[in-house]
Amino acid sequence: MIAEGLKTALNGILETAVADDRVYAKYIDQIRPDTDIKVWAKPILDNQAIMNDFFNMLVQRIMYTQIETKLFDNPLQVLEGDQVPLGSIGQEIYTNPIKGRLFNVDDFAGLLAKYEADVKVQYMHVNSDIQYPVTVTRAKIVDAFTSWENLNAFIDSITNALYNGAYIDRYRMSKDLVASAYMGNNVQIEVVDEITTPDLAKAFVKKARNLYKMFKFPSTQYNAWRKVGGYGRDIVTWCNPNDIVILLRADISTELDVEVLANAFNMDKTTLMGRILDVDNFDIYDGDTKVFDGSKILGIVCDSKWFRIKTRELTMDEFYNANNRTWQFYLNDVRMYQYSLFANAVVFATELPNVGAETVVYDHDGYGGSFDIALGEQKTLGIIVNPTNATTPTIFSSSNENAVTVTKIDDRHVRITGVGAGESFITASNNGHEDVVGVTVIE
Repeated sequence: MIAEGLKTALNGILETAVADDRVYAKYIDQIRPDTDIKVWAKPILDNQAIMNDFFNMLVQRIMYTQIETKLFDNPLQVLEGDQVPLGSIGQEIYTNPIKGRLFNVDDFAGLLAKYEADVKVQYMHVNSDIQYPVTVTRAKIVDAFTSWENLNAFIDSITNALYNGAYIDRYRMSKDLVASAYMGNNVQIEVVDEITTPDLAKAFVKKARNLYKMFKFPSTQYNAWRKVGGYGRDIVTWCNPNDIVILLRADISTELDVEVLANAFNMDKTTLMGRILDVDNFDIYDGDTKVFDGSKILGIVCDSKWFRIKTRELTMDEFYNANNRTWQFYLNDVRMYQYSLFANAVVFATELPNVGAETVVYDHDGYGGSFDIALGEQKTLGIIVNPTNATTPTIFSSSNENAVTVTKIDDRHVRITGVGAGESFITASNNGHEDVVGVTVIE
């Protein structure tokens, strides 16, 4: 007996064929509860043109719809945005809040002043174009038409094979955004301890709760614009608490008490669990080869808009290969996977990533490559490291510590002190790159 869903779908194909005046409609009858599949399918198996028509409509009307529906229900769907518009390159535009000024009734000059909006742009592009092919032999097709159950199983098997391939890649590439942002130090990172005890679990929940509360206030601390060397003013961002999601490694999530979490975030368990998305790990693979070990990453708390995942194209194609009497089915999935520098996001990790400096240059600030200081005088020197988000440490040294001593403030600043008459060269070294400034101490 034919399943009601299959009957409805196949009769829908016939209605489309009739409306389009296709050859299929001239030979195929509507399916009724007592229709014999062998009688119904005989014109399809006997006539290649009818079979071509049938599979074209089967792919577009049934398989595509089932795959699209299943992909829409995947657990990371909440992270996905709208469809990519025409063209493969786009931009995300952010305009900083306008700074207010005190009203002054006598400010006539202000009438002609120019007040430009502080606009930032992040360019994005479609970066995933994957095709999922499957080949079906004519013998398999003939077997499928021996019963309604076999036909239904045939359709489901092809649909599931294509869907599973796309689902695995969509899932992997979505969580890979967290790992790639961490790996490049292109996101704010909070260093925490691996959760191995109840006390560490409580400390982790406290940090997550604090971020959840702080994200709703305007701040420059939780986006990565300045961190990656973005131009102009720091950007001010905040988000609605309802838009905050948490991705956690499943083993970390297991260590956290749901009741404690719900109380910490001041919401019921059902709502909270809809915001916490478990992933197996944050490793990155190229095929079957692991190219990045994400075990240092515990998870991320972020505005859902940090994930810039959009579909450019999801289509199904098919053709008959007469050379070996097989059908080829293709699912085409073209998408954009990016993350936003304009959205709040903090990755929890047990250590910072290793991003090496490529250049190191003193910020001379008008003094050139050398300057004088008085005995006992102190001066703070800054360096410019490229890339801005490099994490390799800077080492400062003095060639003559009897004249000048150095005290490292951080990886971008050093304090020098004149301790004796003479000259010294202050070297800043980072990842094999260095710059030198000359200092002369005058009594």
